[in-house]
Amino acid sequence: MKGVWIFLGMIAFSVFFCGVMPFVLMPDAGVGMALPVVSVPGEKLWENFLGIKGLTITNTLIGTLLADIVVLAFAFGATRNMQEVPGRLQGLFEVLTDALYGLAKSTAGVHARKIFPLMATIFLFLLVANWLELVPGVDSVGLMHCAEEGFNGYEHNGAILQVDKALDQGTRATEADYEACHLAEEGDHAEDTGAAHAAEGDAETGTAEETEAARDDLFIVTPFVRAAATDLNLTLGLGLLAFVAIQYFGVRALGAGYFAKFINTPALGNLDKKPMGVMDFVVGLLEIVSEVSKIISFAFRLFGNIFAGQVLLFVMAFLVATMLPSIFYGLELFVGLIQAFVFAMLVLVFSAMAMQKHDHGDHGDVHGRDDHYE
Repeated sequence: MKGVWIFLGMIAFSVFFCGVMPFVLMPDAGVGMALPVVSVPGEKLWENFLGIKGLTITNTLIGTLLADIVVLAFAFGATRNMQEVPGRLQGLFEVLTDALYGLAKSTAGVHARKIFPLMATIFLFLLVANWLELVPGVDSVGLMHCAEEGFNGYEHNGAILQVDKALDQGTRATEADYEACHLAEEGDHAEDTGAAHAAEGDAETGTAEETEAARDDLFIVTPFVRAAATDLNLTLGLGLLAFVAIQYFGVRALGAGYFAKFINTPALGNLDKKPMGVMDFVVGLLEIVSEVSKIISFAFRLFGNIFAGQVLLFVMAFLVATMLPSIFYGLELFVGLIQAFVFAMLVLVFSAMAMQKHDHGDHGDVHGRDDHYE
């Protein structure tokens, strides 16, 4: 019976916080959750920033800079005054870097010291960048502006969107709404909105009376900060960085012989003894496609997981504004860690593989003997 009572208590708790509170108590108090704007590209905050033409500041750029600052502050703060008996920050730094280096050592062997700085930096940066979306205020506090055509907007009360009921999706803005909103902000709404809207209505239906009145109060919020990895520009940039680093490590370890992996001239030179070497040559050409495809794999794996997590948090907070979204916060905490770890590990593994000596079939060399080329 004790288990039954606990189970019934869980049901009552869930019903209250996931049903009564968001759909009864909060709307009665005039509190609701706006439908967030879901945009794949980073949203623009300021164009021609500081008067520099073409310099656009997006919220994902700010998220990237914040992640950089946190990682640098953590590293410098932990290593600025190293003690034999470490404090909490230094101890955390040592435990984290020691675990990462041990992982690199077990995976890359003698090459770990070369790859470790890049691998650890990528992991720390992505970990902070991914977890940034869980910080209160991120993706929710920003610049309030007129809702553009196709976006759902809300009336506003000062600096806050006015949402007073559950599951309020707002009103989808039209081009006329957007123009009316701008005119209202400029103080010309009373004179110009009616004429502009009537002209548009006459063109579409022939009569101004058949058109809806343009609204001048539909606003949305562009957040100041958005998780960096939800912008494909960042993940693609990291993918390119990883690709270049892998080629660099391969050439550094093997010299020009590294490129025989892609253009297998030794296999062609040994056709008299091994005619099937022509297949090795063809496989080498396919290896070029495989190598370049790593850029796409790196970029879209990270982007897809983090962007999907962001949208999940948006949707769940809109549908059930209390308790239930906290479960998905825990899920995204785990996903952010795993995606940072996977990206860093792939860089480590691919770099280690690139530094291994390849057997082209023309002699009895053993794969991956580090002592010949370290």
